[in-house]
Amino acid sequence: MRRRALLATVGAAAVGGCTIGGEPPDRDGLSVRAPTFEDGTIPERYTCDGAGVSPPLLVEGLPGRTESVAIVGEWLQSIDPASGPSTIWLLWGLPPEDPLEVPENIASDPEPDAFAGAKQGRNDEGSVGYRSPCHESPDDNEYRFVVLALSEPPEVEAGAVRDTFDDATESTVVASTAIRATYNRF
Repeated sequence: MRRRALLATVGAAAVGGCTIGGEPPDRDGLSVRAPTFEDGTIPERYTCDGAGVSPPLLVEGLPGRTESVAIVGEWLQSIDPASGPSTIWLLWGLPPEDPLEVPENIASDPEPDAFAGAKQGRNDEGSVGYRSPCHESPDDNEYRFVVLALSEPPEVEAGAVRDTFDDATESTVVASTAIRATYNRF
């Protein structure tokens, strides 16, 4: 069983400050928002019914010990005891700029040009980069974008899978926060 699946099924008290699969630990002043998500709704542009491009995010309040920033996108309704939340985006190696403006439409390249040194991993469909929300039923509409402030850049090759990314970052998380949003496709 994958570790994030196990942790997604364990209560918050048992996870202590772990970020993998469960709710992120204390934000420590860290915040993230998606300027284009009005009222917590993902606009069609960022879904399979639109252009399918990654959304812009604004990260603020990075702790002083932050050396690198990562973003993990998850489809929450697909939480399954065997696999955990479905990963829709892995982006890391972002600079510790405050505020950090992540532009929309990050190219689906293992090493996108949006930020020097940035890397992307594989989503749960096996492709590199952002996999736009595209659920098949009305109840499966909740997504989460997690921001991790890291004490050191992860030593992970571009194109890595989620478990490899989690292994490389779990001991370096200084703070994390998340934004939840829904895509009302039906």
